[in-house]
Amino acid sequence: MKRDMDIVRKLLLYLEGAVDYKPLRSSDIAIGGYSDAQIGYHLGILADGGLIDVIDTNTKDSKVFSCFVKGITWQGHEFLDAVRDNDVWSRTREKLKPVGSASLEVVKSIATTFLCSQLGLQR
Repeated sequence: MKRDMDIVRKLLLYLEGAVDYKPLRSSDIAIGGYSDAQIGYHLGILADGGLIDVIDTNTKDSKVFSCFVKGITWQGHEFLDAVRDNDVWSRTREKLKPVGSASLEVVKSIATTFLCSQLGLQR
């Protein structure tokens, strides 16, 4: 499955509002337009990438990544703060179109540049 930065952003926004001092079961997470498999996959790579903290509940028979999400890590919050604004996110996605996809660091860097511009700061 291909990584989709839109669902990464949507999941982080969802988790920011949903995780309130108790772990959230991955099977309870629903993001419109995305399948359980897509959500599970992206939760797994968010955990692997250090953006969220999870308790892995996969079994050998699991077809979809299963976990309890304990919360968003510092790195996850840093990324989310860079891409939170809809205008910044839209401009970031537009900038990435010619290359198709980019690393998390590149996406964050582009978004941060647009965010700084919005705030009248030089980067």
